[in-house]
Amino acid sequence: MLTVRDIMQTEVVTVGPEATVRELTRILADSGISGVPVVSASGTVLGVVSSSDIVRLAAEEREAGLVSPGHWAALPLGEAARDPEDDVVDPLGAYFLPEDAPLLQPEWGSAPDDGPMDELTVSDIMTPVTFTLPITASVTDLADFLVRGRIHRAVVVEDGRLQGIVTTMDVLRALADGRL
Repeated sequence: MLTVRDIMQTEVVTVGPEATVRELTRILADSGISGVPVVSASGTVLGVVSSSDIVRLAAEEREAGLVSPGHWAALPLGEAARDPEDDVVDPLGAYFLPEDAPLLQPEWGSAPDDGPMDELTVSDIMTPVTFTLPITASVTDLADFLVRGRIHRAVVVEDGRLQGIVTTMDVLRALADGRL
């Protein structure tokens, strides 16, 4: 029987609770992953945080009007946002704007003011409940756990210590490889 130990990732990128949300976005982007366990300095798993938490924060901040629009300039409708210096199109530049807002682009060369991404920490947006599984759980139990919890990753712990992480992609790989 295939177990979590057989398919989990043991080299786990983690983040501390004191990291800013902006630091978290860099970690996720640089690592090419969508979520990480939040681990204390002593190695205790405190929770999990994902790109969905960041997107939710950005949407809430935008909706509440807390994101300063001072460094955005309106474009005529139908035009794509462009950086005039290197002619790069930014198709997602206005993604989080209200539906009735005109297409906007940053005023190139101006830096945004410190905002929620620099002021809030990982502990402010993480899910403190950790979705943990024992290393000996079957992959069938893992799949059921992920589906019932509507989650994409589970932290694997043994004797209270982080051993790895297992994701829906790990389950898919096992299926694709014929191991399930």
